[in-house]
Amino acid sequence: MRAITGLLAVSIITLLSSGNAVAADDDRAEILALMDQAFYAVGSGNPDDMRAIQLAEGTSISFRQHPDGKRGELLMRMTTNEGLLADGVDSDNKYAERWTGDPVVMIRGPIAVVWGEYEFRINGDFSHCGVDSADLVKTDDGWKIANWMWTVEKEGCPTDPSAAAE
Repeated sequence: MRAITGLLAVSIITLLSSGNAVAADDDRAEILALMDQAFYAVGSGNPDDMRAIQLAEGTSISFRQHPDGKRGELLMRMTTNEGLLADGVDSDNKYAERWTGDPVVMIRGPIAVVWGEYEFRINGDFSHCGVDSADLVKTDDGWKIANWMWTVEKEGCPTDPSAAAE
C-alpha cells in the first residue's frame, strides 16, 4: 500500500510540474514571438508597431563606446520608451535586428527577462552587435516590454563580415 501511495504522490507531483513546464513553454514562445515583433518594429519605421508591444512609461537604456574614443569608457543614454519613439525614426535608412544565438528567457509568474546577443544592420550592411536585455510584464493584453537595455559594440562581433576577412 505504501508503494502505491508513494507512486501516486510521485505521479501527482510529476503531472503538476509538467503542467507548469507546459505553461512556461507557452509563455516562452509568446515572449520570443513578442521579441520577434520588436525586431520587426525596429525595421518597420512605424513607431506604433513598437508602441503596441511595450509600456510607454518603461525605460530604454543603451551603452555605447564613448565619443572621445577612450577604450573601455561607455556612454549611457537613458529615456522612457515613449521618449525614444518621440525622437523620431530615420526614414532614410532600413534597419534590421536579429538574435545571433538562442536568447535566455527567465519567467516567474507575471514577470520575465530576455537576454541575448544580437546583430544590427543598416541598409543591409553590418553596423554593430551587442546584447539586448528586456524586462517584460504580463498584462491583461499579454506580455509587454517594460524596460530595455542594450549595448552597441563595434568590435569583436562574431557576425561582422569584416572581422572574418582580417
